[in-house]
Amino acid sequence: MAFSFKTGGLRLALATALIAGALGVAAPAQAAKLGPYFPIPNSFNLNGVARDALLNIQSSWLKNGLDRLEKAKKEAEADKTTPEGEAKLKDLDRLIEETKAEIAIASDTTPGENQKVRKDKLLTNVNQWINELDHLATEQMKIAIMSDGGAAMTAEKMNQQYSQFADDLQKAKRDASVENWGK
Repeated sequence: MAFSFKTGGLRLALATALIAGALGVAAPAQAAKLGPYFPIPNSFNLNGVARDALLNIQSSWLKNGLDRLEKAKKEAEADKTTPEGEAKLKDLDRLIEETKAEIAIASDTTPGENQKVRKDKLLTNVNQWINELDHLATEQMKIAIMSDGGAAMTAEKMNQQYSQFADDLQKAKRDASVENWGK
């Protein structure tokens, strides 16, 4: 009897999720994810007001990712005759639209509730950059421990650089200009 109740509840939850998704009520698209189209930014220029510096980094990162997506789409159009090529093209189209929507949010300066959404997207991106930088720093430390000579010294320097970038981003996201924004 208990099993029947649990599966009935599961069916109800799945049906609700399916209907919500079909109606477009599902949660808004997540922030762009790190990957081949959105690699970690090359630099983190955090001069000036922290909020503005982070927004500039995000804007550049999103525009570069959009350029990579559009380039990949042009390359995929040559292979759209296969089912895999068609699926990749649809996936790239979806990613391009999501990126354009995120760029629109990131550049929206109208006051109000939009600023909270803008701040949330920015902090999501900053947090994933920090996590990736911490991961890269850890990998470099492993290399430094397992290597010797020049390779170890280079890995130590890279570890310090990645760690410093992550620390700087942590400080910037805790700056008053970011924390008091969008409240």
